Amino acid sequence: MVASFGELMAEQARAAVAVTGAHHSSWNSLVKPLVQDDGQPGSVGWDNTIKYHAKLTVAVLQEMFDRAGQQHDEATLQRYREALRVVFHENIHLLAAAGTSLAMGCGAYQEPANEVLEEGTTELATQNALNQYIEVLDLETIAPGITAARTAPDYGAYTPAVKSFTDVLGDQTGLPGVEVIRRMAVVTTAHKLWVAAELLYGVALSAVVPDQGRAAAITDIAAAMKPRFAEIYGYDPLDVRLSRHAGWNAYYDGVKAAKAIEAYWSGLQDLRRSLDAGLGAMPRLDDPQGSTHDATRPSDPRRGKAGQSPWLREG
Repeated sequence: MVASFGELMAEQARAAVAVTGAHHSSWNSLVKPLVQDDGQPGSVGWDNTIKYHAKLTVAVLQEMFDRAGQQHDEATLQRYREALRVVFHENIHLLAAAGTSLAMGCGAYQEPANEVLEEGTTELATQNALNQYIEVLDLETIAPGITAARTAPDYGAYTPAVKSFTDVLGDQTGLPGVEVIRRMAVVTTAHKLWVAAELLYGVALSAVVPDQGRAAAITDIAAAMKPRFAEIYGYDPLDVRLSRHAGWNAYYDGVKAAKAIEAYWSGLQDLRRSLDAGLGAMPRLDDPQGSTHDATRPSDPRRGKAGQSPWLREG
């Protein structure tokens, strides 16, 4: 159990890794005050430093520990839970696969589609596992009733798109949508769409495309999915319907790309078998995450036989 704000700060990254199953956190162990006064409760710098707003986050959490074990009304529990949501959210940003770190996604984050995916995925992962985060830190003891309290999710314009996208992708790859979100959350900004495209590749193309064409196929699928997320960058958070449709359309665009790749290689199966035979003893070519990406590789019994892909829903 963490018994003070200082102990929470010391354990915040470790708990995030434990709850999400990430390889590691990029956190550099530094926590600094967030000096900007625009109402932002927390942020993470590309140097892997966490910053929290003194009033909106730090003071609220210090109050929670000062009043440890006391009973609170719903409004107070919601304030405490919201502050913890900020802590968990910022720590999820810092999660990464082996050999990678937050900073490697800096360039990718500058692209609108990737910012939508990063913030939407991070917030959904936060909401999905916040009670587990509270449990690992034993904070129900500090603020009784906090796991039952509810707070509204942030990034209301982006989360519907990511949720509809991960739900339909999970449905077609045999995974719950929350698991797709988790897998995307534990890699950097630059790799989130790769994870999604790899899942689709696993059930649609792994038996059709030769090993040496794998990376290019996944890259093409990811590229096809990406534009739809850029379309909702800066959307009104209340325009939930358009955001949801962007997620569905991103999935459908990925399916279209996968079908085109399948059609190309289906007529070249003799070549595929020859290539696979020649590459049997060689490591797989160019994967943005190399062999460190095992946590996001699906094991799906629905994979088809050579030259045959499973049914894929397309709009």
